[in-house]
Amino acid sequence: MFKRINKFLTDVRAEFKKVSWPSREQTIKQTGVTLLITLICSLFLGAVDYGLSNIVKQVIG
Repeated sequence: MFKRINKFLTDVRAEFKKVSWPSREQTIKQTGVTLLITLICSLFLGAVDYGLSNIVKQVIG
């Protein structure tokens, strides 16, 4: 069992050496884009939820 674990960890280390890691600048830019898109989507979904809630309140109440 320990041979399999050791082989797995060796393979993981070899795969990590193959990874092309982004630079710090790329990471910061991509994080900013992700946060911006998340903010835009949350504002859109909040507005849709607010509008639909008002429609349902008018229909029910």
